[in-house]
Amino acid sequence: MKKYLLLIEDEKLWEKFKALIDKDINTEIIELIKKKVSGGKK
Repeated sequence: MKKYLLLIEDEKLWEKFKALIDKDINTEIIELIKKKVSGGKK
């Protein structure tokens, strides 16, 4: 498994994202990536 580092420059936006997520951050980001790759369909 490869690991990637995510750099967030907008801390206010990051705090809003963390407040909205239901699962762990990695799972939420993977789901966003899958949604984007599939053309926004889910």
